[in-house]
Amino acid sequence: MHKPFQFEKKFEVLSFQIDPSGQLRWASLADLLQEVAWKHADSRDFGKVLFEKGYMWVLSRFEIEVKKQPSWGETIKIETAGRGINKLFALREFRVTDKKGEVLAVAMSAWLLLDVKTKRPQRPSLVLPSELFETEPSEYAVPDKIPGPSQPISGKAFMVNYSDLDMNNHVNNVSYIRWIEDFCLDKGFVFDRFGINYLNEALLGEHIEILFSLDAQKMLVSGRSGNRDVFTSWVEKLNG
Repeated sequence: MHKPFQFEKKFEVLSFQIDPSGQLRWASLADLLQEVAWKHADSRDFGKVLFEKGYMWVLSRFEIEVKKQPSWGETIKIETAGRGINKLFALREFRVTDKKGEVLAVAMSAWLLLDVKTKRPQRPSLVLPSELFETEPSEYAVPDKIPGPSQPISGKAFMVNYSDLDMNNHVNNVSYIRWIEDFCLDKGFVFDRFGINYLNEALLGEHIEILFSLDAQKMLVSGRSGNRDVFTSWVEKLNG
């Protein structure tokens, strides 16, 4: 039996969040999921309060399946919950529904809690409310580790800009999703499922090269800076 969600928030899909077809962009959806995660964390004092204590959350792995993208003007509900701890990963699940209760998207994420000064991972069970992140091993699976393309093709290169940064002066995790979304649409590859591993920090002014491999239904996409892999991801079509 599926455990209940612990926090929810409603949003209206606004004009600046949509793509040319009038549907919510993948990056805009990821922004909303991130906002709900922070709202939930702050409601229980494990968001900004933890940052003030010298800790920060870093998204490590993320998977999402979109069954139907909402359109401009629609009201959606995003629910979230902590789903336990797997080794150093704190798991968080999301569900997106429309006003009729139809499920539009589901997602699972794995987060690391880092010491701000040392950047070393900390055990989440030492600082998180036990009813939200149980100390027992999670029954939920961590999103898979993603390999890079085996025979990569160079796709494009670009520079990390100020607009990619968050309040911690790091590249926001949604910026990576926007990079992948833009690249896939440039290639004419429309997808329904998406997964990403965040591997290394991208820095302001750094040049990122997109590498990829493609078959009919699935594309592997990675980002590299010099000899460093910044992220690996996959995107997949479910139909057609």
